Amino acid sequence: MLRRRLGRTLLYIFLISTSLMMAYPLLFAFAAGLTGTEDYYQSTWFPAPTEIHLDKWAAFLGRDDLRLWVANTIFRAGWYVVIPAVISVLCGYVFTVPRFKGRDAVFMLMLASMMVPGIVYVLPTFIMLARWPLVGGNDIYGQGGHGFINTWGALLIPGLINAFYIFLMRQSYQSIPRDYEEAARVDGANTLQIIWNVYVPLLRPALTVLVIFQFVAVWNDYLNPLVFAGGNEAIAPVALGAQRFIFSTSQNTRAGLIDYPTMFAVATLVTLPIVILFLLLQRYFVQGVAGFGLKG
Repeated sequence: MLRRRLGRTLLYIFLISTSLMMAYPLLFAFAAGLTGTEDYYQSTWFPAPTEIHLDKWAAFLGRDDLRLWVANTIFRAGWYVVIPAVISVLCGYVFTVPRFKGRDAVFMLMLASMMVPGIVYVLPTFIMLARWPLVGGNDIYGQGGHGFINTWGALLIPGLINAFYIFLMRQSYQSIPRDYEEAARVDGANTLQIIWNVYVPLLRPALTVLVIFQFVAVWNDYLNPLVFAGGNEAIAPVALGAQRFIFSTSQNTRAGLIDYPTMFAVATLVTLPIVILFLLLQRYFVQGVAGFGLKG
């Protein structure tokens, strides 16, 4: 009994220590955002503000275009949650339930695309969007205009098919007994009815993982909006708008001192929505991760 208590105590100490280590960057950013520039440079391992500064928070929250950035990001996140989720659910079913020649070969070829770093696709995607025929002033050969560059098309077309999410759905399908589908077939349900009424409710944990991953990816996406739509401020997302705000405020700082507290304040405000989303969906997220890879 004593050994068990000692082991449990050590386990709790380890878990608490690792949790504090993982929370340290967020706590550091929050505290640094409340300090002044001079206090920040005088701090060591953790900022200790002598006076609370909320002007940086108010300046960012008071921007007139912040609502536009948030609205653009939420719209794009909703698009990249719904469409890839539908595609992944349908493709996961196709690669799991029906048997046809070449199914596994096609699936393995799709998984091979995950081995290519995402940065490699940036230039080809830019050229494809810029040379899209009959769009943005282009002729039938994709010449003469700008295509989808600096338009919503550049932010809504790339990445709709995600190999990882299809793999995730396929693994989740494999953990569901086929008895459910056979019973639905006996009742006269067709394939789409079976997917929507039988499988989708059982795929809720995996779909929650998809929602969290996609929302975080779109919310934090800075490179793609900068490259594909950086010239149109009307469709700028939060990440790009926050970077421009930080750049504009840093130009007004005293020479030789970088305004890190403003950076941390903006970073904390931008991070809060995805932290809240995870806290709201963490139960389903844990279920999805725990059931990932299981096969019934």
